[in-house]
Amino acid sequence: MRIPLAKLTKADGRVSEVEIRAIEEIMEKDLRLNADSRKIAIQIFRTAVQSPESFDSLAAQFADAFRNQRQILELMVDILMRVAVSDGKLASEEERMIRSAVQIFRLPASFYEQLRSRYMKTGKGAYDVLDLDPSATDDEVKKQYRRLVREYHPDAIASKGLPEEFTELAEEKFRAIHEAYETIKKSRGMS
Repeated sequence: MRIPLAKLTKADGRVSEVEIRAIEEIMEKDLRLNADSRKIAIQIFRTAVQSPESFDSLAAQFADAFRNQRQILELMVDILMRVAVSDGKLASEEERMIRSAVQIFRLPASFYEQLRSRYMKTGKGAYDVLDLDPSATDDEVKKQYRRLVREYHPDAIASKGLPEEFTELAEEKFRAIHEAYETIKKSRGMS
């Protein structure tokens, strides 16, 4: 299966060395692909870069393959964002593509804003991670935190039979959710 990541890297006309390094780092550190798996992934990536199919077409294929696995769709958007901003900026065409993927994957627009603020160092920080407005009540904060913890708890992810690579990325998100909640609790003096 070809993934939309390859088309994103060509959004500005070429695949940069910084983007290649970011992808290699994700393959090695986040997805923990061994050497053989990385070679296969690189071949798939190169094929997708040269493919005449559009980003939206590849995103739709990915969405169809994982339509009942929201975590994988969210993780793909996270990877797209990380690679897009690896050069320190988010080009308008990259932003358009990522927003399109969010729409195709049927994720809330707030998810995009949350990622953008996390990787572009803008926004409301901990509230963005929990997908909350700072005006949320303490009860709303607790309820949202509990919902996200249930959704991204390592045991819940493992029970869905997802590949280990996605489980590890979900664990990273789980930690970010917990850290955001602790930050909000401390700032509000919540118990």
